[in-house]
This record gives sequence, C-alpha cells and structure tokens, in this order.
Amino acid sequence: MIKLTAGIVVSAFLLNRGMSFIGDHFILTDSGIAIENGANVQNGGAAEYVSGADVRGKLEEMAASSETVRQILEHSDQYPEELLELLANNEETADFVLDYPQKKDQTPADSIGEVTAGVIPHLLQWDERWGYAVYGDHMIAINGCGPTALAMAAAGLTGDGSITPYRVARYAAEQGYYEGEAGTSWALMTEGAAVFGVQGKELGMSRDEIFAELESGHPIICSMRPGDFTSTGHFIVLVGIEDGKIRVNDPNSRVRSGQLWEYETLEYQINNLWAFTAA
Repeated sequence: MIKLTAGIVVSAFLLNRGMSFIGDHFILTDSGIAIENGANVQNGGAAEYVSGADVRGKLEEMAASSETVRQILEHSDQYPEELLELLANNEETADFVLDYPQKKDQTPADSIGEVTAGVIPHLLQWDERWGYAVYGDHMIAINGCGPTALAMAAAGLTGDGSITPYRVARYAAEQGYYEGEAGTSWALMTEGAAVFGVQGKELGMSRDEIFAELESGHPIICSMRPGDFTSTGHFIVLVGIEDGKIRVNDPNSRVRSGQLWEYETLEYQINNLWAFTAA
C-alpha cells in the first residue's frame, strides 16, 4: 500500500502511467485507488471490465435471469462483437442491443424532444434514436460519451432540442475532435462548444467552485478516470446539488444517474472538468 499526499506522487508505478491526483490523502491498493478520509477509506478501484473470451461466459450468466439476453445469445451471429461486449458490461443496454438487427440502419433522430432552457436533460449514448450511428470508428453507443455529454449541456442551457448526440458527434468527427482510441479530445469542451451556443470554462478541482457553478445553474462536464463510472475513461455531467450531494447525468447509465454522489467520492476520479454557460 502506497500513500500519496496532494501534489506528491511517491511511486514510479504511477509516474510511468501519467497519473495525477487532487485532494489530501490517497492510497494505492491492490484493487485500485482509494481516498483516505479519517478512519474511512472509500474504494476507488476501476470497474471490472469484461472483454474478449470472457464476454460469452458473462452473457450466458446474465441469460439465466434475462430473457432478452437469452434471445441475443441465440442469435449472436447477428450482433457485432463490440455490442456483445457492451452488453456484457452494462445490462442496461439489453434492449438497445436486442434491436440492433432491425434498427441499425435507421436515420438518427434530428431532435432529442422537448427541452426546457435551464433544465439539463439526461441523454444516453445508447439511445436507439442515435446510438447505432457511427462516431469515428465505433458506434455512438460505444464511444460517444463526449458528444452525448456536450449535447446534454448545450441542449439544456439553450433549450434547443436539435442538439442531439449524433449532431455533436458528426461535428466532432468532421472537425478532428475525435482522436481514435484516445476518444474525444478535451478541446471539444472549449473550442468546439461555441458552435452549439454554449461556452465551456475549465475549472480547478475545488469543492467551493464546483458547488458555486452548479448552484448557479451551470452544468459541469467531467472527464473521468477509472473508478465508479469507467474502467478506462468517460465523460459525465454534473447537473445540480441535492441534500448536499451532487446529481450526475451519466450518458452510459440510468442507474448511476439515479444516485446522488458525495463530492469526496467523485473528486479523485475526475481528470478534468468544464463548467458551461449559454454563450
């Protein structure tokens, strides 16, 4: 176990991986990163990710209690491997994956529906209205968390329902904000955001600053490290404060979006963050 103090990384293991931390005390354990808060240590190990040869076994396990997954397995030759892997790691996507053969070629929706300016909608990257569309070299359902997060912030602040994840993803790909396996460039959150009528401002990691922005009605997009939301990298949107906790819109999960999150739980998982206002 290796203890880290703010600004000091005492392990060559971490330096070699370019990891950095913001906060007071962190611990590197065999299961991942943890934050030490007095006598309490909150586990920050990356979410276990199923891939390769393990996908089939995981789906068979899920099929024992899910008729939808069972149907998918019976016709697995109709589904791309990346969708089967998506399902193995997120059972919430079962209906989306099931409908792929019938809906994969449909035209992406040109609206997210009715939007009220000032209310940040929760959008999912694997929504059938746009999730099958291609972003770079994968479907939006697979790698479109960045465009989906920006669509939430922009549509919610402007009240413009035509700002869909597909529209943002298409713009990002055309303008070079998609960087292959590295995913969506952070520059989309600042340079690219203006096209959709919003301004993104990079924030420091400060509880007071984050709470002030959210209390002012300014959504915050966060690029996340491995932890509760991802095993690799991910974008989420912080949308408000309730009972002293943070409401999150996760483009990959209704379940996580239904929870309220302690600031201390999110803090060490955030890699960078931007507050948004209407331009």
